[in-house]
Amino acid sequence: MSSTTHDVKQHESPSAGDDHSADGKLFDEEKLAEEKQVGIVTIEAARALIGWKLWVAYLGIFLTTYFCGLDNGTTYATLYAGAQATNNFVLYPTLGVLQQVVIAVLKFPVAKIADVFGRAEGFAVSLVFYVLGFILMAACQNFSTLAAGVFFYAVGNTGTQIMLQIIIADAVSTKWRGAAIGLLSWPYLMNFAVSGRFVQGLYGALFNSPTWRWGPGIFCIVFPIAISPIIFALASSQRQVKKAGRAPAHPYTQMTFFRGLKAFVDDIDLGGLFLIAAGFILILLPLTLYTYAPNGWNTDYIIAMFVVGGVLIVSIGFWEWLVAPKPVIRRRYILNKNVIIPAFIGFFDFFSFYLAWTSSFSYVQILKGWTSGDATYFSNAQSLCLTFFGIMVGFINLWTRQYKWSLVAGACIRMIGLGIMIAFRTANATTAQLVMGQILQGMGGGFLGVTLQVAAQVSVPHQDVAMVTAFVLLLTEIGGACGTALLGTIQAQRLPTLIARYLPGATAEVQANLYAQPLVEIISYPLGTPERTALIEAWNGYFHTLLTVAIALSAVPIVLGLLLNDYKLNDKQNCVTDEPPLHVTGEARVRAEDEIVKS
Repeated sequence: MSSTTHDVKQHESPSAGDDHSADGKLFDEEKLAEEKQVGIVTIEAARALIGWKLWVAYLGIFLTTYFCGLDNGTTYATLYAGAQATNNFVLYPTLGVLQQVVIAVLKFPVAKIADVFGRAEGFAVSLVFYVLGFILMAACQNFSTLAAGVFFYAVGNTGTQIMLQIIIADAVSTKWRGAAIGLLSWPYLMNFAVSGRFVQGLYGALFNSPTWRWGPGIFCIVFPIAISPIIFALASSQRQVKKAGRAPAHPYTQMTFFRGLKAFVDDIDLGGLFLIAAGFILILLPLTLYTYAPNGWNTDYIIAMFVVGGVLIVSIGFWEWLVAPKPVIRRRYILNKNVIIPAFIGFFDFFSFYLAWTSSFSYVQILKGWTSGDATYFSNAQSLCLTFFGIMVGFINLWTRQYKWSLVAGACIRMIGLGIMIAFRTANATTAQLVMGQILQGMGGGFLGVTLQVAAQVSVPHQDVAMVTAFVLLLTEIGGACGTALLGTIQAQRLPTLIARYLPGATAEVQANLYAQPLVEIISYPLGTPERTALIEAWNGYFHTLLTVAIALSAVPIVLGLLLNDYKLNDKQNCVTDEPPLHVTGEARVRAEDEIVKS
């Protein structure tokens, strides 16, 4: 389409010039036009032709976001129950690291498939991996099968999430973008009540019910039903566009098999993805595995993992800027502060979040004797507030047409919530005091999560939106993986020592069991007994260490947020290129685009 050669608007803020090229433009439009791939051209043309199928897609988005919300609110219980069922509960943090690194890194190939082939194909690939992962988790009889299920599940989960973000960015103007991103999380409002009952009913109070396998089993059934309407609406519209001659034939169709395969490998930057995934996995996994190694930190394979992982991470920059034909981390992303700053805000926010949140589910059961259902309500309270306030800030940004100060306010509120968690973490804390920390963290997280995506997406042309979104979410999820890995290290270093200090009369075997299966062993001591009181003190010391590190990390997003530009949100797809507003469709849009090119 002709819209690929639009002139670039100058940003109103004087500081916008930081990212300009030598000719005064933010982007080299001719170069970007050449890079626009078939999937992007097709979806731009499909906006004018989708018609009634748009409502079918909305139905699919409604169902998919609902079940994604239920999945995200309950799958931690599947990992918990699966780790216990395979007698490897101590490796539960390792599953979390694996899941988070996969969720972070594999957004890129799914986003690239959506750009290269089409949006429908991106959803289809994600669905296949989602279902396969749930099948393996439901059927696992050993830890290896469970880990394989977590891997495939994570690919499907991250693919579905990034595809939902991409089609929202395709279809929604910048001023409505924050509200739309916030509304994608609406199912948490409904699932707050549902997820606790779901976990209590299928997993049991101690996550040892034989019916736990029905958790992933149910999702095997419902996700194909939910995602199919989206795939149908997008695939039929893409086919209509191609029949009308409004999208070029795919270049791969004119290549031999091996040339096409090489082109695809170059398009998704397979080498870069491998370096990112392998590097972070090899650095983060030893942080949770070293305690089970024969010689701890001095074990040969632990040292080798750190060395090889470090070399791979250092190699990422050389590969991406000197070798890769189409690097997944492009220089223009790194040099655009409105992309790199939101990415690092997400990194430090998730780093802090996972340190504070991951163990809170177990801690409140130990501290207060709550059931798994009650603890699920507690741990999901933050997600509930994150959703509510995420939707709220989207409409605040719609009214103000700005987003920077919403982001800064969210970072400050997040830090206050962590401070309240530190102050009220003892056995004397009331339920209201415990929950208040979760509410404030959810409020701050809602403000942050929505606005950091808006900040990055509106700062780049449409052809960069998918990959920039994946890039921001990559660093965000890597932050979560770092938080989980550091938590595993602190847990392994501090918790056994604290248990031994506060319960010196227990045998080594009893102490090991109290560490390895806390929700079974610790809860067997009634509240008020000397043993339970001592164990609460041990966990209190461990939790204090986690929260101290978390609150220190939470200061970084406040500083970074102050450095952002604050684009004025408008009716267009982004704030940096000239194009008609998104509500102009059909032939009127084609004429408007042609007029822009002529001018």
